Amino acid sequence: MKEMIMKRFNKSSITLAILLSLPVANVYAADALTSQEAKNLIPLKEISITGRYLQAENAADDISRAADEAGAKYYHIKSIENAMTNNSADSAVVYADIYQSNQPVAVEKKEVTQNGVVLYPRAKALYYLPFEVIKFKGNYNNTAEIMNDASKLAAEKDAYAFYVYSIAPSDIKNQEQDIDVALYKKDAVVRDFIVSKAIEGEDAYEITSDAFQTMTPYETISFHGSFNNTAEISAEAQKYAIANDAHFYYVKEISTNPAGTIQTVYVNLYK
Repeated sequence: MKEMIMKRFNKSSITLAILLSLPVANVYAADALTSQEAKNLIPLKEISITGRYLQAENAADDISRAADEAGAKYYHIKSIENAMTNNSADSAVVYADIYQSNQPVAVEKKEVTQNGVVLYPRAKALYYLPFEVIKFKGNYNNTAEIMNDASKLAAEKDAYAFYVYSIAPSDIKNQEQDIDVALYKKDAVVRDFIVSKAIEGEDAYEITSDAFQTMTPYETISFHGSFNNTAEISAEAQKYAIANDAHFYYVKEISTNPAGTIQTVYVNLYK
């Protein structure tokens, strides 16, 4: 009888039994980052999920899945707050930032020239005031061709440096593009509407309240978190500005929530 029972177990049955005995791994690929690991990273965007969560960590699998669906490889859970829905199954909203990489973007230190004109990196170009912004239009196959023509125009204007501010489609049918190029003198002055001149080298700058009254944002975004002071809010707003390809930003509004709770921050973005 024993021999007959043993014959019932074929190779497939044994393989299945082994697989079932192995530890169950997270089927979602996005990995969690600690606060320290996420500190110097620029998020793709903020995501949120609503469900029955007693604490933020309970939402890890659901956040990982949502990050996967958004095409991200990493996530950092930031905060949790009570859900404001009529669904009794929803007890909390969990917010997280998602990322493509867990490595800070390397900063190019070496000065680059093209057609005898210095190509300013983004951080330097935004910090200094150009003496002129020129516009031109053309049909280009790649950014290298655009940079070549932009540098030639900069050389004709006797500029020390240039920076391509924007490339936008002009005529989709004919594949034409509108290009804005900022031109700089060697002794260019610092922009007077930047809030702090001590942050030279950043990829987005906060503007003054006076500038806020006169500048027109191209978009207003919001994000969530628990912050101890305005400096922390500004630093987080800067990350979101960079993620949205903004050159400048202004913290327009902060929700007046009780201490220790989640705040909503509204930020104006500018080119």
